[in-house]
Amino acid sequence: MRTESDIPGTTQRPMERLAGQIGTFQDRFEVLAKALSLKEMARLFAGMLSSHFQEIEITLFHNAIPGKGWQQLFGGAAGDPGEAFGSIDERRFAMRYLDGEQRRASVVQPLLDRSLLGMFLSPRKVAFRFAEEDKVSLQLFGQLFASAYQPLLHRRNEKELVFSLNHRVLQLNSLIDTGIEVSKLTHEGSLPQLALERAASLTNASRGVLIVSGKDQPAERYSFPASDALGVDNDSERRIQTSFQFFDTTYTFQLYDKESRSGFIVFDETDRLLLDALTRQVHASLENRYLLQEAIDKQKIERDIAVAASIQQRILPESLPALTGYDIFGTNIPTKSVGGDYYDCIPLADGRVALVVADVAGKGIPAALLVSSFHAYLNAYLENSLPLVKLAQRLNSVICKASTEDKFITAFLALLDPTTGRMESLSAGHNPVYLVKRDRTIQELNNGGVALGMLDMEFPFSTDEVVVEPGERLFLYTDGLTEAMNAEQELYDNIRSVKEFVSNKTSPSAKQFIQEMIADVREFVGTAPQADDITVLYLVRQ
Repeated sequence: MRTESDIPGTTQRPMERLAGQIGTFQDRFEVLAKALSLKEMARLFAGMLSSHFQEIEITLFHNAIPGKGWQQLFGGAAGDPGEAFGSIDERRFAMRYLDGEQRRASVVQPLLDRSLLGMFLSPRKVAFRFAEEDKVSLQLFGQLFASAYQPLLHRRNEKELVFSLNHRVLQLNSLIDTGIEVSKLTHEGSLPQLALERAASLTNASRGVLIVSGKDQPAERYSFPASDALGVDNDSERRIQTSFQFFDTTYTFQLYDKESRSGFIVFDETDRLLLDALTRQVHASLENRYLLQEAIDKQKIERDIAVAASIQQRILPESLPALTGYDIFGTNIPTKSVGGDYYDCIPLADGRVALVVADVAGKGIPAALLVSSFHAYLNAYLENSLPLVKLAQRLNSVICKASTEDKFITAFLALLDPTTGRMESLSAGHNPVYLVKRDRTIQELNNGGVALGMLDMEFPFSTDEVVVEPGERLFLYTDGLTEAMNAEQELYDNIRSVKEFVSNKTSPSAKQFIQEMIADVREFVGTAPQADDITVLYLVRQ
């Protein structure tokens, strides 16, 4: 953003500003993703915007149903939100200025559930003007909110699912004693005919029909006796009827001509209760079959997850290549059976090696799939000997195309010449990597740019160039290490400091160093569950 008092030549370059702000987006994502409500998330998000855009007033709105009214989430009066946001494209980020001098603006960010986040931005000072790079910053902030909104949406859906399952359990419990024989049926095809026969037997009906009708499919008819082609009869004096619906299928029972010693008589209230009880049992039996099939499907999914975990273990290196004059070791500790972290040391044709650590936003199968894509693309581009900046730009483009809007990858990429120790590195939104000098001072390597897959743009990534001298050490890691949390919700890096541990700790080998660091983290965390994947890579030039 610019004001009338800006002095030409003193403004920081836009992409340098973008690189600086994006370096903290992972931390911001973690903070927003932990919000328990949309209003809390809006309050936290407004604070992040205010710290970046200090010269503007921020009002946030939410539109749950596109085309309907806007609900204010944060901020003071902002006029008519419908007028402020105007005609919008509900499928993509949109920003428009509300005056000719670019002082006031409205922003609309679509969210995963097709709802919309609206931002109304007005100046605190008369001299304020929006600059072109502010639009890119707002787009990044919008995508940050959209990414962090997904965990909140998932938690809501989980609560609704738990409620639905609890309701179904209560319903099944109420149906247990209504018809044991029907519930014992093992063949789905025999259920309708047997249910109709038992209904006729319970009520002494001489004839009956069961009509099974579904959406977009022809109705099926079952008759008792089986050879009786009974038509629809609306004579209520000699017929009782009941029905229920299971998903999109309706089951309608019709019974006729109650038999007695004196001939046909009218069905009484007890007959109706018996018929209703039996149909409830049929309903319960169908639900049991459905739940059983779900359990079978779940077992198949769990087997697939186990296969995915096995595949991912093959992606991560079993051991790192031996480098003459160096000691190197790495490890990965996922929170689930499959994780979203990645590391490797890859020998190249020209004698150099590529050192890589990456972290996908999120966990589980989606993150593991993106790790697999990253691994494949990375190795393909390394084989083509692409310059490091071009490699990052190619990776950013393919990850954008291969992932959803809420998924991105932070990564540290380095090309090391083992003979000279010369190393070029690039950080794509990743935590700073530590180069520990012989006097135990630390140089942070964090030049680079945005996380991979956030925006499909050819960002001008920047690099660090250093020489790893004998006796110096290189420490690469993901934020699962620094953000390991104990039962008191304290972060490991805030209490014990990863930088100080790396600077002060020396061990006989790289492997022992990592083992001692992981032991220190576990001692700090105690009984608290692991919150995120932990990956570390440690290299010592001897």
